[in-house]
Amino acid sequence: MTGLLTGCSTSVGYKTLDTSDTKGEKVEALIKEDSRIKNAVVLIHEDRLIAGLRVNTFERFHKRKIAKEVAKELEKQYPDLKVTVSADSKVLLETNKLIEQENKKNFTKKMKKLSALVKEET
Repeated sequence: MTGLLTGCSTSVGYKTLDTSDTKGEKVEALIKEDSRIKNAVVLIHEDRLIAGLRVNTFERFHKRKIAKEVAKELEKQYPDLKVTVSADSKVLLETNKLIEQENKKNFTKKMKKLSALVKEET
């Protein structure tokens, strides 16, 4: 008898979606430069920026600190945006789902929910 085990792969690489006129390339460059980060999903919409991060295995005990440092840097670069950064995998996956969905009507509402989820987590 042969068995096949599969897992839910959450490897998303680096994704950035910018629906506003903000320059999202700077965000992606900043995150890619950080060697502690393995995957990231960034969504910029209207006055909000949400970033979900996955840190390298050996950095997992410092993931909150890494998320805070990245958030601080992004707040400096984008003072006019409400920045939310989390290294929680749920935020990464939910942000990725938002990017991949066709309907961009409810972005603001769903982004507010994600931001509230991150605030609860801390």
